[in-house]
Amino acid sequence: MSNYGEGYGNRQQQQDNRQQQDNRRRNDDNEERGFGNTGGFRPPAAFGRPPYSYDKNDVRHADPSRNSENSPTPREYPQLRQNASDTTIKIGTVIALKHNMTGRFLHTDRSHSTQSGSNQELVYAYKWNPDQNDWWQVLPANRDVPVPGQIVSYGTQIRLRHIETGHHLHSHYNYPCPKSGQNEVTAYGDAGLSDENDHWVIERWGDGGYGQTWSANDVVVLRHYVSGMALHSHDVLVSEDVQSVTCFGPGGEENDKWRVHLTQ
Repeated sequence: MSNYGEGYGNRQQQQDNRQQQDNRRRNDDNEERGFGNTGGFRPPAAFGRPPYSYDKNDVRHADPSRNSENSPTPREYPQLRQNASDTTIKIGTVIALKHNMTGRFLHTDRSHSTQSGSNQELVYAYKWNPDQNDWWQVLPANRDVPVPGQIVSYGTQIRLRHIETGHHLHSHYNYPCPKSGQNEVTAYGDAGLSDENDHWVIERWGDGGYGQTWSANDVVVLRHYVSGMALHSHDVLVSEDVQSVTCFGPGGEENDKWRVHLTQ
């Protein structure tokens, strides 16, 4: 990592202190509100599992039967590149995700790894215009077998595979982000290696929208299926232009909002 000098270090310390205070405040708010999402939406618990607690100490493990080993799910799907005339998201659609609050795009590349000990590829929010490392393909969850181009409804479990590296958007317990203490988000595996920690539930912001068509015009939340926590970013920098992305909370914050950008 680059050394940005004493001034940068002081700003980072102040930023870290504010983040810790914000985490405590939000945890207190979540306890008071229960599931606490905008509009009263309460996400259902994972099938056959206890309700989500959003407590990082409530460690939940991926179901080993829902990985890519011997899965009937095709390893590859045709890439669908859409424009504003077709905003319906489908299996195979290539998208970029823009963080609503900060305007930065969800990004990974081979030159950044996590600092937590997991040694996986770091996912972070980068700059304000999409580049080649900001594109992800919408794929089905392991063991699901939808046809290519099938329309995706809110409430569906999906995976997001990074176009450039082939890794999946992933989160897990036990390896917190060093800056925030929240569950880290990484890029993991490949077309032949994937597990349930790559599964995300797509929801429309505010009401979940379960059963309705995923539209690129909607603000969305991506909920990690295993933990129940939301894909989250905030104005916390790991280094210059490397904005922290984590998995945190029930999905009711402004920092949990994402917008879809299409390729054309």
